[in-house]
Amino acid sequence: DESTKVIVVGRSNDVQLYRELVRKGVSEYLVGPLSPLQIIETVSGLYVNPNAPPIGRVVVVAGARGGSGASTIAHNLAWYIAEGMKINTAIVDFDLPFGTAGLNFNEDPGQGVADALVAPERLDDVLLDRLLIKCGEHLSLFAAPALLDRDYDVDANAYESVITQVRSSLPCVVVDMPHAWSSWARETLCGADEVVIVATPDLASLRNAKNMLDVI
Repeated sequence: DESTKVIVVGRSNDVQLYRELVRKGVSEYLVGPLSPLQIIETVSGLYVNPNAPPIGRVVVVAGARGGSGASTIAHNLAWYIAEGMKINTAIVDFDLPFGTAGLNFNEDPGQGVADALVAPERLDDVLLDRLLIKCGEHLSLFAAPALLDRDYDVDANAYESVITQVRSSLPCVVVDMPHAWSSWARETLCGADEVVIVATPDLASLRNAKNMLDVI
């Protein structure tokens, strides 16, 4: 059965042995001792579909309390990944009424990410390209409107849909999370590839950071 994969774990890195095992149909030969993570990575790699569309990594930056500087960290992190590492990156600012991504990069955000969250089923590559603001060769903004003249009644599943669409178009997505706790915030944190929690050295901030880590 071509779908069956065989992994052999041994204690010798003999090249001849490896070639013989491959000839007999072994998918991978690993030299022990191995960590659980190495085994997981090997198994996952064997079942990667080469025809599957690329999926970008999602980095979520969240503050343990308001005013901790999480947005500043998120924006600088995204800028460095984009300009320093030359990786196409988008900042997704989910703080709809008070987001600072547009302000920090001196851009008029318009409705931006709010439009996508209201109707996530309409968000495709064409609309995403229209809504993203280019801030450099590799950096784009999916900025929040930062206006208080409207209510933002967003379905919890819309946040995941927007992240999924953006990560299918760009190799790196940095999510600037508002300081709020809800079902969508919890799911966004737990579903991220990397999480950065920004805390200040005070008891409330450290308590909140510990609680967030426990949930994740």
